[in-house]
Amino acid sequence: MIKNITLIIILLSFYNCNSLQNNLVGNWKLSSIINSDNIYVARSSLTPEKVESKMTISLKADGTFISNGDLCTGNWQETKDNNSKGKFYLPKYMNLDKTFRFEADKCPGLGGDHHLKLINEKLELYYPSVTRYRIQIFEKISK
Repeated sequence: MIKNITLIIILLSFYNCNSLQNNLVGNWKLSSIINSDNIYVARSSLTPEKVESKMTISLKADGTFISNGDLCTGNWQETKDNNSKGKFYLPKYMNLDKTFRFEADKCPGLGGDHHLKLINEKLELYYPSVTRYRIQIFEKISK
């Protein structure tokens, strides 16, 4: 009986991870940014600033991504084809808060310090920073 319950729990957690990743798959366009020098403020109290941008991210079912923006520096004003590539995945230790690691191939010194969250059907990309919030918010444009 305990083995059956354990198996069910393992299968459900595997299903939830795949289901969440499937919700991320598609093409996303940058719509807002958040920059705040106050690291002690709650994320929920920060107001996104709308931006006009051509920056997009395509998240694929195999856990890879491609973007026309520079995801290492967060430069969203300048775009070019295949500017950033890499992978995204849900580490076991981040499973509870549903935070995905986001690793761009060409981010010297940064590696996997970026992370993604799906909040209210919007994709939030968090940039590494110890002194401020740097968040880009994307809206889904297609699957």
